[in-house]
Amino acid sequence: MRRIAIVLSLLAALALLLVLIGHAYTQGNETGGGSTSGCCVCASAYASTDDEHVNVIRQLRDRYLATNPVGRGVIVLYYDVVSPPLAAFINDHPSVKPLARTALAPLVFLSTVALDTSATEKAAIGGSLTLLSAGAFLWLRRRYRRRARSV
Repeated sequence: MRRIAIVLSLLAALALLLVLIGHAYTQGNETGGGSTSGCCVCASAYASTDDEHVNVIRQLRDRYLATNPVGRGVIVLYYDVVSPPLAAFINDHPSVKPLARTALAPLVFLSTVALDTSATEKAAIGGSLTLLSAGAFLWLRRRYRRRARSV
């Protein structure tokens, strides 16, 4: 039962990540393969397709996602399914824009890191995050086992 919960949590996290992938979607852009009359979540959150945050995410899309079939599939899914209703909601409710920008901040940061670091730096960051994640996992597992024994 726990494994199912873990898998579902990972799938939910992946879905959330897909939702947060912002791309500068302007009039006449055919990258998504679908409708071109919409606006992306990132451009709605930052109120401009020329904002530096939107440009960073656009560069990530062009450099990493658009270069492989899986990435292109993510782009199509984003443009055709995810982005239009979220962007419309953000445009209809301006008070949500600061929250949307906050939610997009990790993506902007990770995009900046992916674009502005060398392969060695990326490997060091990835290794550090892996070690940190493994340490946190082991700590939580140990803590859970101690609580289970005391009950």
